[in-house]
Amino acid sequence: MGFLDDLKRQADAAKAAQNTDTASLTRNAALCDAACKTAFAYLSTLGQQLEVLQPRSKTRFRLDNKHVFDGLKCCGYRADARRKQLRGAEVFDYVVLNYQLQSGQRIAITKDFLPDIEKLDSRLRQSAATVDRESVRHPDNGRLQGVRYEFTADFHAFVRLTPDHDRGVLQFQIVNLDGFETVNVEFSAFEVGSARLDELARWLVGEPNQFLQGGQQLRRVEA
Repeated sequence: MGFLDDLKRQADAAKAAQNTDTASLTRNAALCDAACKTAFAYLSTLGQQLEVLQPRSKTRFRLDNKHVFDGLKCCGYRADARRKQLRGAEVFDYVVLNYQLQSGQRIAITKDFLPDIEKLDSRLRQSAATVDRESVRHPDNGRLQGVRYEFTADFHAFVRLTPDHDRGVLQFQIVNLDGFETVNVEFSAFEVGSARLDELARWLVGEPNQFLQGGQQLRRVEA
């Protein structure tokens, strides 16, 4: 075999690999988009039903030992989706279901111990509550004496699905379903159908569920 023949063989092999990679990427992207379409339709309908029912959360939301909230009203459900361009085609960028956890209580808290301030700051950021935060300083030397917080104890929760089109997986970010925490997990796109979404719906209303079973890259982070 001559040198030119050898180069041709290498080029043919590279071309075949490229065609295989392109076909795989196209297939994975199609699976992701189909799963996102199913999820968006499901979450839109779910949000409409839950907005009528306005269930009470079965989770206890703890800001500190004195401020713990039970039975928060779940309302303001809104499903949304965004699109983007990928290799010349329009695909889903993400799908999200947002809602509010409402108590309607106006709260004032003052913390004067740094670890307590840091912990409360973290939980309030996670809650997405609208907070008036004021540093209390010594009138003579300006030294920080504490922090005063005023806010209405209405919190934000959401479920976001972000497709990884090349890998053929959907990444779920679940925020404030089981307290002030973020849960990240991913599933192969072909696993995200009505059965998996039913388990997610059960979780959203506080019922026993198996949504996370079989998920990959599971990570829970508490505020």
